[in-house]
Amino acid sequence: MSSTLRLCISAVFISLAHSNVLADEIDPFDQYMRNLKVVSLSDPKPVIANIASGFGASSGVVYYALSYTDFDVQTNMVGDDDGSIAIGLGLGDPVNSFGYELTLGITSVSTAFWGDGKFADEGNVSGKVHRIVYPRLGGQSASVAFGASNLTGWGSTKENPVNVYAAYSEKMNFGEFKQYGLAYSFGVGSAVSNAEVDPDFFAGVGVGYDNLSASISQIGKETHLGLTFFTSMLPGAALTVSQADALDKMQAKRLIATISYSFQLGK
Repeated sequence: MSSTLRLCISAVFISLAHSNVLADEIDPFDQYMRNLKVVSLSDPKPVIANIASGFGASSGVVYYALSYTDFDVQTNMVGDDDGSIAIGLGLGDPVNSFGYELTLGITSVSTAFWGDGKFADEGNVSGKVHRIVYPRLGGQSASVAFGASNLTGWGSTKENPVNVYAAYSEKMNFGEFKQYGLAYSFGVGSAVSNAEVDPDFFAGVGVGYDNLSASISQIGKETHLGLTFFTSMLPGAALTVSQADALDKMQAKRLIATISYSFQLGK
């Protein structure tokens, strides 16, 4: 559930350079206000909640994520909250060769004050290979990924199947000043539906503006709605709140909240 955050301030000036209106046709004050509006906007960061992305972290990117949900689909018990921690590292060069992601997941975050008190007695390791490719669906950038979630682990996670998946994603900016961002992804996995045990398809779309992103995704029979908030005070940090199984087709409607942070080593 993590995302690599990239800011591209130069996009603001590129959008001005491609304006279809000549500068001498605009009132100087109107031009000033238009420019002020543009430079005040952050680069949009569209995020699609809860599905695998074709994009991935490049070399030296470290990411953390802490997630909470008010319903555990694995136990299917009312009142059984669940939490997890993910720590990941990006390797390789997805532009010129291949990028690689390694993620350590701690699926049991119980403490003396919550749960059975056995912190980190369950967990897993996941991996992904990804590469930037030429966009085929109208986007400005695209990437394809092949990965395996729950590749290996310890505790009760060893009883869960490995989810081998393939994903394709594209991103683009649009609007008069490219102030909106759009991302769309789709793929297939071997353990997606029915409490993550059966193969199925997944797809989603996200729209971003300034420091806010909204998304809708379909994961098997479940519909997920998500909102992601960024903060300019701490670049690389994000809060995602989503409603999983929003239409309650699987009788597994639940809230998922994730706090994530990513940064580039050496910067």
